[in-house]
Amino acid sequence: MGDAQLRQWFNAIDVDRSGQLDAEELQRALALGGLHFSLNLANKMIRIHDRDNSGAVSVEEFRSLHHFLLDTQNRFQQADTRRQGRIDKQTVERALQAQGYKLDGPAFHSLFYAYNPERNGTMDLTEYIALTLFLQSANATFTAFDQQRLGRVTLDYNQFIYAAANVV
Repeated sequence: MGDAQLRQWFNAIDVDRSGQLDAEELQRALALGGLHFSLNLANKMIRIHDRDNSGAVSVEEFRSLHHFLLDTQNRFQQADTRRQGRIDKQTVERALQAQGYKLDGPAFHSLFYAYNPERNGTMDLTEYIALTLFLQSANATFTAFDQQRLGRVTLDYNQFIYAAANVV
């Protein structure tokens, strides 16, 4: 989607003409594209892509969010070789590894089932996007504390609360 087309779509879904999309507008827009997310998840998407902390996304921030969604959807579709609309646990693990996420077995298992509430061993696109969104947020929060890039942090209780509250 080109810049002009993206801006046109943004303007069409900015129903209050504020120049920004709030969570409800974003949720409706994504539903039009076949992505049905809870209002809570739409808010999380905004939190991650809202660079000016306005509580909504501007057209530039929306461009970044749109790119994230397209990239994640493409990765999911590449992993879904059977075209079933679901990928199994091992395929999710390989897809995340291909994105550079190096999780040990227990961490991956906990993460997978946190974003697979049916506990059926497979994940649909919406669940995969939510999981990837969490990892993107967790990585950014961890990196903020791991300034020397050692892959290890020490947090006091207040820092832990701050970090936990900022991982969506």
